[in-house]
Formats: sequence, C-alpha cells, structure tokens
Amino acid sequence: MVKNKLIAHILLKIDDKYLFIKRSTIKRGEENFLAGFWDIPGGTVEQGKTPKQTAIREAYEETGLKIYIEKIIHEDSNYDSRKETIFTRLVYEGSIEGEKEITLDPEEYTDFMLATSVIEVPKLVNYLKKYFSKRMVNSW
Repeated sequence: MVKNKLIAHILLKIDDKYLFIKRSTIKRGEENFLAGFWDIPGGTVEQGKTPKQTAIREAYEETGLKIYIEKIIHEDSNYDSRKETIFTRLVYEGSIEGEKEITLDPEEYTDFMLATSVIEVPKLVNYLKKYFSKRMVNSW
C-alpha cells in the first residue's frame, strides 16, 4: 500500500537576503540524508498539525528564529518506490518576527548563509535548484 508523507519548508527573507542552512553529516547518531547540502528549514507534517504550523515550528527548532508566513511559493510531489511513499513538499516564503540571531540545531545543521542569489549557494538541494531554474531566477 502506498503511503503519503507531507513536508513543509520555509524560504526565509532576512534583510533582502535568503537564509540557507547546511545539512550535517550525522543527524542524531545516524548518517544524515543529503549531508553537506544547503537547504532551507523544514520537516515532516505531524498528525493533527498543518503545513504552516510545521514550517513555523521547524524554522524555530532548526534556527531559533520566530517567523511568519507570507505565501506558498512551491509544491512538488514524487514517488519513492523503495519506501512505497509519495512525498509532497510545500514551500512557503516568510520573514523574521523579532530577533534575527540565528542559532542552528547542531544535530541537524553545521552552518548557515544569507544569499542574494542562488548562484552564491554551492551544493543546493535538488528541489530548490528545480524551483529556481523553473522560475528562471538567478538572482532575486
């Protein structure tokens, strides 16, 4: 039986730049998926929670930032035959609410960068590459 998994991410704008976070090699004692790649805050939508609630919670847990969501900017789905799961990802755009001090969760991320252009982001995760290339955006 095919399962569904919903994931929510947030592209955060801070002072006319966007926040990217670098995935750690080890996550909670195990090899991290896409280790060393640059991503944006996000995670799995838990039972009884909305994607927006998840994006807000994940941004706080992963970066220490309180945020607000402005709009949804991307949706994609793919089927993983090994896991017999359809993964659906929603990406929101949002801004910081209050303090701008970034405190990464060391169990998940090793570094962050603020970028004005996707060209500045090496080893960007595939879904973000596809999103920006689809929109034919090389800089914001």
